Amino acid sequence: MTLSTINQGNVLTVRSYKQFAGFAWANNYEVEATQDITNPVSALQFLVERIAFLERDIHLNSVVIDRITVSTYIPDSRPYNPNTLAVYPLSINCTRPMSANVLPLELCLFVRRNVDFGRDGRLLYRGCLTEDDMFAQSFRPLITTNAVNSIQSIINSWRTVGVGSSFRLVMASGFPNVSNVRNVVGLQVSEKIVVKKYNNRYFRRNP
Repeated sequence: MTLSTINQGNVLTVRSYKQFAGFAWANNYEVEATQDITNPVSALQFLVERIAFLERDIHLNSVVIDRITVSTYIPDSRPYNPNTLAVYPLSINCTRPMSANVLPLELCLFVRRNVDFGRDGRLLYRGCLTEDDMFAQSFRPLITTNAVNSIQSIINSWRTVGVGSSFRLVMASGFPNVSNVRNVVGLQVSEKIVVKKYNNRYFRRNP
């Protein structure tokens, strides 16, 4: 498949690249087409905007969403086909207020990707939390109830539209082809803070 012809059931990879104070990282999503897409250019633009709106409101206002890429699930470099990758430069300033010092980027917001069957997935976001959002219990860093509720409210509001009617968020696996796809039925903010080194491969996403 290519991005110029997207049919129902095709799985795409969406990557959002962020920058903060000289650091850069990315988050990864999978989406599945819920129908044959008659206007891929418009549909992909809307998908990118929806992912950007989600991340804009949960990241601190010092974080910039630099760009978002959309690609086919199968790697595009063997051989390279330009129609399997689209790049959307954005440079969007995020909006979550900073009430205190930013926590180190290694301390990540943990959002569960809820599914009907099997283990839940996770989304880890860095650059979302300040010192006011954190407390410690039994030597474990946790997010305050106020911060959990605030971020969950943002996500719930976003979910009323989500990624639109042409796509749905999924968890996809398999290499190089998709062998398992599960629908994401909810995004749940956890009180846990997950520690990931800055160079952890979770945040390294090829363009």
